[in-house]
Amino acid sequence: MKILKGEILLNKKYGEKLYKMEIFSPYICKNALPGQFVNIKCCYEGMLDPLLRRPFGIYEIDKKFNVFSILYLVKGKGTLFLSKLKKGEILNFIGPLGNAIKIDTEAENYLLVGGGIGVAPLCLIAKHLADLQKNIYFVAGFKDELFFNWESDLIKIVRNYRIFTENGSFGEKGLPTNFIRERIAQYNKLNFICCGPREMLKALQDILQGKNIPAIALMEEIMACGIGACMGCVLKIKEASNAFTYKRVCSDGPAFNLMEVIFD
Repeated sequence: MKILKGEILLNKKYGEKLYKMEIFSPYICKNALPGQFVNIKCCYEGMLDPLLRRPFGIYEIDKKFNVFSILYLVKGKGTLFLSKLKKGEILNFIGPLGNAIKIDTEAENYLLVGGGIGVAPLCLIAKHLADLQKNIYFVAGFKDELFFNWESDLIKIVRNYRIFTENGSFGEKGLPTNFIRERIAQYNKLNFICCGPREMLKALQDILQGKNIPAIALMEEIMACGIGACMGCVLKIKEASNAFTYKRVCSDGPAFNLMEVIFD
């Protein structure tokens, strides 16, 4: 993990508030692993507004050209700043942060379930699984057609996928969790990896309850330091005998056993 600077090579608008940014960084491309993230300074040098960096899951890594990318939604002051940056400007970021996802190398079949911007870190995981010659099924859910252009990135990695939108404007109308619930008997031999809104993760936890299906969740939390010092991104995790403990998403995660997460 280092404080780094990298040149922006692309900051492309994918949708009304959806952007893909590509950054030159040999260090990230050499050291980052699937499931990790970067913490980006969202103001110019010498300025402190916003004060806190913003965490973004690593979306793609191109080791040949030493370029990595993030996928982000414009939601506030920090991401609005990022959306206005141009090719050639320098980005200040810390990374790679968090722990890499632990892949069961003996498992052959994986179901990746993403909701909203949660699809971003899953794409790097999917690429890693594809490189390991695993069988990958990808199910994604969105509110509307905002992620329409994202499909062109997904199809480069995965051919077996289903896309759902709440209003039916992109892919099929419905929720990915309903689709999985109806077919869970077919998916009981798959390893689940998921990332998205808490409501989606809670629904998946309910679907998988008592079925002994391995499931990893990449958790998304608001972070302050991003390195485990401030305890600002703690998550409640089950322990034996109905006890629980608190884990830091930034330094203990972001990947956790979905069935051990306590959603209060």
